[in-house]
Amino acid sequence: MSTADPGAFRAQFPIFERFSYLNAGSEGPLPARAADAVRERMDLEVGGGRSGKAYIEGVLELASKTRAGYAAVLGSDEADVALTGSTTDGANTVLAGLDFRAGDEIVTSDEEHAGLLAPLGRLRRRCGVEVKVAPFAQIADAVTPRTRLVACSHVSYVNGQVADVASLTATGVPVLLDAAQALGAIPVDVQDLGCAFYAASGQKWLCGPEGSGCLYVNRERLDDLLTPWPGYASLADPERALDFEAAEGAKRLDHGFPVGVRSAWALASLEVLGEAGWEWIHDRAVGLATWLADRLRELGLEVAPRGRSTLVSWKADDPAAEVERLGAQGFIVRSIPGAGLLRASPGAWSSEQELEGLASLAAAGL
Repeated sequence: MSTADPGAFRAQFPIFERFSYLNAGSEGPLPARAADAVRERMDLEVGGGRSGKAYIEGVLELASKTRAGYAAVLGSDEADVALTGSTTDGANTVLAGLDFRAGDEIVTSDEEHAGLLAPLGRLRRRCGVEVKVAPFAQIADAVTPRTRLVACSHVSYVNGQVADVASLTATGVPVLLDAAQALGAIPVDVQDLGCAFYAASGQKWLCGPEGSGCLYVNRERLDDLLTPWPGYASLADPERALDFEAAEGAKRLDHGFPVGVRSAWALASLEVLGEAGWEWIHDRAVGLATWLADRLRELGLEVAPRGRSTLVSWKADDPAAEVERLGAQGFIVRSIPGAGLLRASPGAWSSEQELEGLASLAAAGL
């Protein structure tokens, strides 16, 4: 059991000296240690150059540690993890890698982000795949004998509902989960989930850089995937590239040559979170979000249906204007376009005092 001190943990994120930052669902707060790691890495590359055996080996070692760090949070073996640039990169890897044909069916939900819907739309236009959209709570009921894949969010970005993954996997159809609002926010064990593919962001709840992320592939499904954009890292032997013998494990799906600065930042942030304890991180974040939802209801706001997650959304007549009004008071939240909702994303770094302040200020706008 972690003995992390909430105040000391929060103090590692300089943004809280200026704002009540409640938008980790878009971009997580940056730990000071990550900024230090980036500066150190840049100094190394500026002063030592970016070539030579030592440089290449160092970059690859950082990438290997990053892969292991993601695997630890996923509850997977690092051999089953690819390094990507975003949740959408992971979704595209899967959707472009599977051999879809005209008439195949993919089931998704009515609460998906454009990052998943866009690659689904491309499949529909290019391959003649039928995309069936079901209510978020009824995805499993929409599966038919023609369904080749279920592709949906683990946690809805709209309101924080959590998918009933057990019912999805019970259909026997492979499941691709968009984990943008899950990995780092709630407990995740991909082995227990039983999904085929799990695509996640690094810049949100893992507090990493933009252009970072990971994709878990169940090893029994790995050979079902073509490599959509093969390159140096995709190969078992780069000196025999035309033979195209794939690298072992999910590494064959990595997106390009690893970036040293990206890995250094991601690793430093993972260390800060891991030292606090993932169980503590998850329990505190979900507990604070639940408290905020209850408090908003007490004050007369209409909170959207949600699950045990770190997202809290509530109704507003003019969400964009409310984002500006709250921001002017130092509370950083976002709106959900087209849904008439504001959304706050409390994390373990949040404080009870700032959530009370947000709830009071939100109620004052009624």
